[in-house]
Amino acid sequence: MPDETDEPIDDNEEDVYPYSVFEYLDTEKGHQVATRVLDIIDEVKKATIAQKASYARLEKWLQIGIIGVVIVASTVLTLYDKFSPTIGMLFGTLLGYVFGKRK
Repeated sequence: MPDETDEPIDDNEEDVYPYSVFEYLDTEKGHQVATRVLDIIDEVKKATIAQKASYARLEKWLQIGIIGVVIVASTVLTLYDKFSPTIGMLFGTLLGYVFGKRK
């Protein structure tokens, strides 16, 4: 026999949650979830910063290498009288790209 306090279940009613998101975050479980999400975001941010720093370091070394190669090649070609305006324009374009590159 059904109990007098039992109410019939209405399938059309929406599920009602006992509290809102902010009230859930005030609970112990909610605090743990929020702390874990913030830890994950912090780890992703640190990894991104480290990756950008590594890329910037590599890019700086490549720029130094290109400048060094252009200087050495210009010197050697000038010593052997093989430096032509075409090569000068190529080297100028290469160095202009390295110095003019914006982030």
